[in-house]
Amino acid sequence: MQFAVSGADTSVRVSRETLRDLEQIRAAFRVRTADEAIRQLIRERRSRALDRLIGSGKGKLHGFTEADRLDSHC
Repeated sequence: MQFAVSGADTSVRVSRETLRDLEQIRAAFRVRTADEAIRQLIRERRSRALDRLIGSGKGKLHGFTEADRLDSHC
């Protein structure tokens, strides 16, 4: 059986299991709506993806110095 989660803009059909999981996530994030919980999940996912991409150079990259700038013109 499917349930519709309705909002001001649209409806999304989800299973009971998904709805139960979403309600648990909503409570864990301490937000009022399913929309806020979903948006928080999206923000966390994006943040982790950026950390993986940016974090690949950790410890390998250093700030540029004036000498670096001068060396690049030679």
